[in-house]
Amino acid sequence: MKVLTQTNNTLLSISLLLLRITAGTILFVAGAGKVFGWFGGMGLEATLNAFSTYMGISAFWAYVSSFAELIGGFLLVIGLLTRPAAFVLTINMLVAVILVGTKNFFLPGGGAYAFVIMIGSLIILLAGPMSYSLDALLTRGNTSLHKEDIAIPPN
Repeated sequence: MKVLTQTNNTLLSISLLLLRITAGTILFVAGAGKVFGWFGGMGLEATLNAFSTYMGISAFWAYVSSFAELIGGFLLVIGLLTRPAAFVLTINMLVAVILVGTKNFFLPGGGAYAFVIMIGSLIILLAGPMSYSLDALLTRGNTSLHKEDIAIPPN
């Protein structure tokens, strides 16, 4: 019965790794499309024009959003500066949800996509990178971290 009721730290770390890789890859691909025109994206000039024309967003905030997705997505995948990246991405996707709105929420291009990515980023922000990340690798020698700070206590 323990397997059904207790948390397994290894499986929890693997779960966060999978969530980081999935959300990070989606955001990196979206950002790379906006910035470089990769993966069928528009490129930076067209992205800036679209943000301004269709959403009324200034070039500054379009840059911030595009590079947040590009850099933040990459940082999530490798698990470096995970919480700061997840914080920025949560805010970025919250703005996307607000701008897209609830109209046609579940239709393609609706707000559900941005909402799911926002919730994934929020979960990563709250949980942290866990064991399988560069953050964990870099802080293993840090004596200020104690096992009880990163481990889930048994029930």
